[in-house]
Amino acid sequence: MRICIDAGHSGPAEPGACSGGLTEAALNLDVTILLGRELAGQGHDVIYTRAGDIADDGLAWRADIANEAQADLFISIHANAAVSSAAHGVEVYCYPASIGGRKLAECLQAHLAGAAYTVDRGVKEADFAVLRMTDMPAALVEIGFLTSAEDMAILASAAGQEKIARALAAGVDAYAASEDA
Repeated sequence: MRICIDAGHSGPAEPGACSGGLTEAALNLDVTILLGRELAGQGHDVIYTRAGDIADDGLAWRADIANEAQADLFISIHANAAVSSAAHGVEVYCYPASIGGRKLAECLQAHLAGAAYTVDRGVKEADFAVLRMTDMPAALVEIGFLTSAEDMAILASAAGQEKIARALAAGVDAYAASEDA
């Protein structure tokens, strides 16, 4: 299976959420690379939308990379933030009316929630550009809240990031198995 993984945000030009010296862009990239290694190790063909910091935080080109590569799946990695430090958990978004996207989101969410590092906020629908503009099943994953001490204990650690990447890879495997059934 050919999988395009998008590390959300771009780096210094647009770091995304920031907390405790950690930027969302850097965290997203770290988890993206780990996930890519897991998936490649399982025999998948992995394409990245970025492999380092970039000066462009546009959205259309991210979908274009996946579409031009004729990827089978698109996964965008993000981290949440909230005004309240009590907000925590994982959630996965899919495009409304995308049957494949919903199935992918459900598989990813089930395995993230099963990793038991934070609360399950469920699968949600959204009209995000990277979900709307991709030609294949797509999901946007919020791996936790940078503003939550509980989530940050996992997000900021190498072991926690590995746990997240393994859970996401297991979610991709579950999706692939459901497609083969």
